[in-house]
Amino acid sequence: MSCQYNLALNRQTRMLADLKAVGCYNISAMSKSERGRLLLSSAKLNLSKMPFLGITEHQQMSQYIFERTFKTKFLFPFEHYNKTVSSETLKELTEEQKQTVLEFNSLDVELYDFAMKLFNNRFEKLKKLDDDFEAHYQEAHNSGQTFAWDLLSDEDVEI
Repeated sequence: MSCQYNLALNRQTRMLADLKAVGCYNISAMSKSERGRLLLSSAKLNLSKMPFLGITEHQQMSQYIFERTFKTKFLFPFEHYNKTVSSETLKELTEEQKQTVLEFNSLDVELYDFAMKLFNNRFEKLKKLDDDFEAHYQEAHNSGQTFAWDLLSDEDVEI
């Protein structure tokens, strides 16, 4: 993290933002704070224009939103794993290290907070419009089928 050009920092914000608004990767075009403000604003705008937004920690809600938004059904429920490489790594960090990571990624933290609000607002709107919400929401979790790659035959896979 000592490299000022580390592209891992605030990666989600950068990936969603219009980099032309800040002179692409020309860091001399404006101050760091102005650049950050513009990147974050652009990322929030672009995220709000996307018809679907899913949140990894909320797989069932994400599946429900996707299915209702695009009027489709998944054959298998989204899977939620409580254990990831990141969650295991977090256990090994000191509080000081965690704070440093949050500071270096402050734009992504703010973008995540915005995304959660947007996600929850969309979920609540769809929920209010759904006359049979309870049944549809449970379907997003209980399709009655489970997916396994090894159950597919060669004919099921197009190459």
